[in-house]
Amino acid sequence: MEYPHGYTPLKPGGALLTKKLLSMGGEMKHHRVLDLGCGRGETAALLAEEYGAAVTGADISEALISECRKKYPGIPFVAADAEALPFADGSFDILVSECCFSVFSDPRKALREAYRVLSKDGILLLSDLWKHGKKSAGRGMVRNIYSRDTWEDMITGAGFLITGFTDARDALTEMYIQMIMDQGIEAAQRQIGICLPPEEMKSVSYMLLAAKKEEQIIHFAGGKDSYSSEIA
Repeated sequence: MEYPHGYTPLKPGGALLTKKLLSMGGEMKHHRVLDLGCGRGETAALLAEEYGAAVTGADISEALISECRKKYPGIPFVAADAEALPFADGSFDILVSECCFSVFSDPRKALREAYRVLSKDGILLLSDLWKHGKKSAGRGMVRNIYSRDTWEDMITGAGFLITGFTDARDALTEMYIQMIMDQGIEAAQRQIGICLPPEEMKSVSYMLLAAKKEEQIIHFAGGKDSYSSEIA
């Protein structure tokens, strides 16, 4: 899949909120970290320079990857589709993704790929939009703004155990208001990728989420001959 035309990755809260997300993942030094949807590489650089991680940046945009390689020549950057990652099983200890999964055409497939490339007990750190209430919504460049229940169903359905959730609505609100002041509401909605009426926008928030890869166990029925098969 490709980003919707004209979409510019945005990060509410900037580096401060990124650091808060990373704090939910524990020790980073010398760990293999994938920054999925790395954009212009700021988080990958932060991980390498301040956290001492062995980081790889991945993004579907060839143009952004080219820009990252020029700006941060010491970090490997790979053009990659989140729904078909070009990495072997268990390649990373931690996967970080900021405000990307709501843009993916098939986030469930991307989550399964995240599970696959993480090592045993690997950590998923994800920040993204979410919507209060039971129903998801979404029109425009952001394909869907999922409810918390839907996010949790997708993440646990991919094999993860959710270990942390923080509502970061204030960071989104601050960014959105500043964009409206700078550009007007229509331009701000186009840039952020959300085309919702004001009443629905009130229910849109931002989250920081941590999850741990669990071993998947398949149970086969068969009385005393039953057995389990572990897939890691």
